[in-house]
Amino acid sequence: MGIEKAYQRNLVDIVDEMNNSICYWIEAEYKRQMPVIAQDANPAKAMATKLSKLLKQWRKRFNEHAELTSSWFVRSTDQAVSSSTIHALNTAGMSVKMQNTPEVKTVLAATYRTQVSLIKSIPEQYLTQVDVLVQESVSRGRDIAWLRDELQQRYGVTRRRAIVIARDQNNKATQAIAIQRNLSVGIAEGIWVHHSGGSKTYRHSHVKAGEDKLRFSLAKGAFIDGEWIMPAELINCKCTFRPVVPGFD
Repeated sequence: MGIEKAYQRNLVDIVDEMNNSICYWIEAEYKRQMPVIAQDANPAKAMATKLSKLLKQWRKRFNEHAELTSSWFVRSTDQAVSSSTIHALNTAGMSVKMQNTPEVKTVLAATYRTQVSLIKSIPEQYLTQVDVLVQESVSRGRDIAWLRDELQQRYGVTRRRAIVIARDQNNKATQAIAIQRNLSVGIAEGIWVHHSGGSKTYRHSHVKAGEDKLRFSLAKGAFIDGEWIMPAELINCKCTFRPVVPGFD
């Protein structure tokens, strides 16, 4: 399994687990509170207190998961990129050895912080909406079927966001690390390589850059559509680059 798929599976699994846990608790609590509701009492406050504890537990769980997963992701991506870079440069006739320069360490640390932040953000909207929906459902006397449907819609949005984060961050991290790894061994330029990744939507300017074999500075980026950008820097961009080896390109 590739890094992107493993990362995606990792994020989707914890989202699934969170949704299953919360939905199970809500359904069980609804059944337990039915006699109270039938007597025209309002159990909203009691449920809110219990639900708050559950949501707090899941926020803590995601925070812990974010750090562990981000460490694995950055380490795995760097290992794959380093191996690929060495192979590409050796094939081009350049013998290199990867070193963790201050610049490389900075990119790895920044990539780690980005992953932690994004993973922590995944459940926030879902958990906030769960809290609101449960209170609305109980206070207005809505049945569990309505609440179940609403929760599944929010779960779908959260799950899709986790998938997008895994895909987009895999592209961004891979290229950011690859660029710095190449710079660290003296490669100053790259040639833009367009990749659609099977997507039916793509940026025509990126296609042209690939067709033109656009040569750009790895330190500065490529000037496309009026701005300096790096491969995979823009959202959903899957473009990469080929290093320009002095004396061989």
